Amino acid sequence: MGYDPSIDMQIAIATPVTSIATTGNRGTASQWAGFLRTMGHVVTTGGPKDLEVSGADLLIALHGWKTRAAIERFRETNPGGKLIVVLTGTDIYPGPNETVLRSMADADRLVVCQEKAGEKLPAEHSGKVHVIPQSARPSAHPPAPDPDSFEICVIGHLRDVKDPMRAAKAARLLPEPSKIRVLHAGGILEEKFAEQVKREEEENSRYRYLGELEPEAVTDLAARCRAMVISSISEGGARVAGEAIVNRTPVISSKIDGVIGLIGSEDYPGFFPVGDTRALADLMHRFETDASFRRELQGWAEKLAPKFDPKTEMQLLQNLIEGLE
Repeated sequence: MGYDPSIDMQIAIATPVTSIATTGNRGTASQWAGFLRTMGHVVTTGGPKDLEVSGADLLIALHGWKTRAAIERFRETNPGGKLIVVLTGTDIYPGPNETVLRSMADADRLVVCQEKAGEKLPAEHSGKVHVIPQSARPSAHPPAPDPDSFEICVIGHLRDVKDPMRAAKAARLLPEPSKIRVLHAGGILEEKFAEQVKREEEENSRYRYLGELEPEAVTDLAARCRAMVISSISEGGARVAGEAIVNRTPVISSKIDGVIGLIGSEDYPGFFPVGDTRALADLMHRFETDASFRRELQGWAEKLAPKFDPKTEMQLLQNLIEGLE
């Protein structure tokens, strides 16, 4: 089949297979499928090996590397179809591998989640790149903050690139009077973290591991906590930042492209150097004790919230599809 933007389309969305139920890719696949159905299109989703792509007018591949099998089948069976490749953090950082480069070359359009990601792509593909930040919905019934503690959340599956225990380590450095508690939600993707989490809970009274939560519970956690810490070494475009911001929860983050590009400034006052436990502890303590600093970061969240509105993401997606030729 060929692509015709004047009619409703058959659209296939390929997403990587994982044992974890709630991943960023799956969240995007579900969100975009809903948007596209609202636009009148017929949408199917599935893993790269079992997704039926031969009859699709358009394939959207979420992850240039891990959905390569679906991309190859689509190009072989449907050369007249259109291909959009959504590039993730591991596609882009520290640099695209050969598989990702082939997916970029095959694509009609490339999607990144934040502005700085495009700077890492080969110049010959710059004309294909569209920026679509991942949106989030605020909590329908925001829980009240715990009056007896100062809760800060970490949300993300546990793997090395997320540096997931950094906030827990920083909490150990806080002064004794601090009421900060770190609530950590996410599945364990690398087994070594199972033992680290167990030991941290035993040794660190400020740390609590919540495990993998349902999406609604993640949203409520982001709304309930006073701040969110993102400690990643690299990110394609931290989806959880939007979760915090739409709930007006300030973000304290490692200074990485994936968050700089979302926030839109390298001068954001909530940044700390990657892996710097002391600097993170100092920011957490300042946020707890300095009301003017809290208001400053809350002001950033207020200003950025419209950027992560689902209506914004849906409009950008619609513009992308309507711009295909």
